[in-house]
Amino acid sequence: MDADLFYLQDSRSNVGSRAMFWRNGGGYTTNLDEAEQFNRERAVGQYECRDTDLPWPVDYVRAQAQAGVDHQYLGISAAEALAAAPLDDRIYVAYAGEWDGNCLFWRSVETGATSNVAEANTWSLSHAPGWLARGYVPWPKSHIDQHSRPVAKASMLDHKKALREAGLKLPKAKRQRISRYTVNCDGCGRFLKEFDRYHSCPNCGASNAQ
Repeated sequence: MDADLFYLQDSRSNVGSRAMFWRNGGGYTTNLDEAEQFNRERAVGQYECRDTDLPWPVDYVRAQAQAGVDHQYLGISAAEALAAAPLDDRIYVAYAGEWDGNCLFWRSVETGATSNVAEANTWSLSHAPGWLARGYVPWPKSHIDQHSRPVAKASMLDHKKALREAGLKLPKAKRQRISRYTVNCDGCGRFLKEFDRYHSCPNCGASNAQ
């Protein structure tokens, strides 16, 4: 990979625990395979326009990536996937009705519930009925592996470290000045606070209510 390529994160919000990045062609995505890559100049230029758009080195983010499975794009139901699974397939076990943003949570002996399918345990296909009886949702491993995608957990990303490794120092963000409506007292001419323009002037006592 080119060490001088960057993703742009919209840091105003996440999707569950996942960081959200500018998508190729417009919009935003948590899927790193769909995220647009910018050269250094364009990434810094966008940050200067809006300092919530954070440049992240592609190599750094990819190194922290997890494997998420967005339930919206599985195509078929778990029952249909199980019916079509080869006999030697294995299963992942998902929690019913629980999501990390749009990603499924999986059973893991080591960590408990995890939305990183790479940490999930697998069982032989013959265990599927038992998991169903316990209220879980088993999915064939072959189907899930085809639909997993690289995502980045926002809390695992260290922006200062990432920029330091890339040798990038961002310019100080330009704070927008907020213009305030001001009015003078009709009696003494002093500037009034927003509250005082509807009451008596604290300096001369004149009423400024219109």
